[in-house]
Amino acid sequence: MIIDSPSRAPSHRTTLVGRDLEVLTLSAQLGREEHRLITLTGPGGVGKSRLACAAVADVPIARVAYLDLHETVGGSGLAETLAARLPDEPSLLVLDGFEQAADATADAADTLLSRFPRLRILTTSRRPLRLYGERLFPVLPLPAPPPPYRQDALELQDYAAVELFVDRARAIDPSFALTAQNAQAVAEICTRMDGLPLAIELVAEKLRLFRVDSLLTRLREGRPVLGGDHAARSPLHRSVRSITEHSFRMLDEEQRALLTRLSVFTGSMNLTTVEVFWDLPTHRTEQVVESLVALHLLRVTPGSGEPRFTMYNTVREFCLERLTATGELPDARRRHAEHFLSLALQAEDRLTGPQQAQWLQRLAPLHEDLMAALTHLEASGRRTDAARAALALHRFWLVRGHLALGEQWLAKASTAFLAAPGHGELTARAEAARGQLALACGNARLAADCFRHAARAFHEHGDTVHEHAALARLVVTHQPAGPSAVRKAAVQLLHAAAGDGASVEVANAALALATGSRLIDAKLAADLLETANALFMRARDVRGEGLVLALRGALADSRGDQALAERLLWESLHRLRSIGEHTMLPTVLEGHALHLWHRLPHQGHRVARLLAAASALREATGAHPLLIAGEVTAALREARRLLSGPEYEAARREGRVLSADAAAGEALAVGPPAAEPASAVSRPVQLTARQYEVAMLVSQGLTNRQISQQLRLSEWTVVNHVRQVMRRLDVPSRIHVAQWVLNRQRRNGLGSVAE
Repeated sequence: MIIDSPSRAPSHRTTLVGRDLEVLTLSAQLGREEHRLITLTGPGGVGKSRLACAAVADVPIARVAYLDLHETVGGSGLAETLAARLPDEPSLLVLDGFEQAADATADAADTLLSRFPRLRILTTSRRPLRLYGERLFPVLPLPAPPPPYRQDALELQDYAAVELFVDRARAIDPSFALTAQNAQAVAEICTRMDGLPLAIELVAEKLRLFRVDSLLTRLREGRPVLGGDHAARSPLHRSVRSITEHSFRMLDEEQRALLTRLSVFTGSMNLTTVEVFWDLPTHRTEQVVESLVALHLLRVTPGSGEPRFTMYNTVREFCLERLTATGELPDARRRHAEHFLSLALQAEDRLTGPQQAQWLQRLAPLHEDLMAALTHLEASGRRTDAARAALALHRFWLVRGHLALGEQWLAKASTAFLAAPGHGELTARAEAARGQLALACGNARLAADCFRHAARAFHEHGDTVHEHAALARLVVTHQPAGPSAVRKAAVQLLHAAAGDGASVEVANAALALATGSRLIDAKLAADLLETANALFMRARDVRGEGLVLALRGALADSRGDQALAERLLWESLHRLRSIGEHTMLPTVLEGHALHLWHRLPHQGHRVARLLAAASALREATGAHPLLIAGEVTAALREARRLLSGPEYEAARREGRVLSADAAAGEALAVGPPAAEPASAVSRPVQLTARQYEVAMLVSQGLTNRQISQQLRLSEWTVVNHVRQVMRRLDVPSRIHVAQWVLNRQRRNGLGSVAE
């Protein structure tokens, strides 16, 4: 249909949500004479046609011609037909949806621009015309909330995707409102719809049949929810399926096959994964993926490092239907599950140690696919394999704050191991891991049951070291624990930590027991903390070292040494941020913010933001660990008193939308207080000759075992020497011991005589 009159493009009966800036920008570009050819590009259902119509309405051009090409297959004679209708005066031609007749439309546009110097053309398409002078105007999906999803309706309504969902939901049910009860579900639905307006409108229409939580459940289970017709002006725009079919027809057989098979991926993928998964040569993989990205059937996921690609959920649903129809879905699901099972098992030993940060970063964008793989393994009867994968991922869940999810999978894992003969050790490990996640959530009762079962299973398996670790954690769950029980558990754990079988799990148990005993026996807590720190450093576990620093900061704060406490919390925050930690980060962030408040009270706006960010992150993860860094309520009350109402509310809202990384970065940007100069230290450090010898070897990077072999001492004796050195130097870690030795050598030349 052509409209050759001042009435301009077709009107619409619903409001255009979330496109104000795009409308203004596009209208301004259309109003400039030098911008003669502009192409709106973007995925199907993103609203290119609506945006074009809205922008054209504001353009100061007398004559506008509009042509809908969505259903056009050919295009011969298009230039001649249009040339006969176009006036010889400033005019604008809108060509809406030219994909099926791309070559003919491009030729026609080129001819018309040459013949009519006062003509401007606006086109909408999945792909550009690739003509000289063409200006591309990408139309992106509406901003949708990123996970973890918040409960705050005021925060979420600022996202255009949520605003659109609420607007269309009210058209069906005028009483619909975004509340704390449905906010997270609405946010996740909008994100699962990729922020595509058509998909959001279609899923909102399903509220005629389902509640919001039921809709989300169907989406999570992979059940179709986007069927049916949408009351749009064009048949092509009445369903997501019709749009996807329209795009699918533009692909060759190889592109269709690859896109269809990739639909079993629920998260992101890189080129290597695509190449290995489907046995394609490298050069062909790049070509096919590039063509799918150009047609907006795959999208590039923003982030650092190598490019990653995700499939729009609307496209995935269509492709999964095709896989089902051809009978290829079971094999594709199996290959997908095998791939991610292998990856999970490979990651298990690398989630501690020198590769910890790299593997945590690697698994983060793959979490949805890992969950899909576990679900498929369990559903297909491979419960033991699913249990092994869940156990392998427990550290990832703990660090990244997937606490409730991880606890549920580990409960299934424990049951699966119990049902399989000869899996006693794995049962014990699963129960211990489950208890660790439950304790991080603050569920002491469940954690106690898990640690009790784990201790019994370790005992039956003959693993005394980890039995004592589980018993130590069991004591921590009883708050307040009796002094005699704490001391007994500590003695057993310290003895176990000196053996060859001590692991990061033992270090975590020592850290937990030190946290629980700091108010009962300060010296015992210090011994446990030193043991945990030594084990973490031996394993090169960055998270563990960061948590030790955090607890040392809390202990320094309890002694009234606020400057040292702030320096330790700053260093802890730096380490936790480096690995993307989410579970303990809110507590450490709060502790650092409180010290910042005391040192720099004029930073009230920043402190309010940091405390709000910590609160939002804790809500998202459900983390309620034992380590308490300070009294947050009093600081918030004081910040609210000093800041005006609007200032405080603005700071709070700014903080709650900060990511964990951004919040930690803002806290670290201030820097810790400067350490006192050496001349300010009133008393000289007294070390024995043996202690100084041990300190020298520590500064050379030797482990306790290596030191024991060189000095011909037992490893336990070396552990005690290192503790005494750190206590006398009043330093929190072996790194600080090494710094002390280096500074002394610089002052005294090469002298190394004990004082």
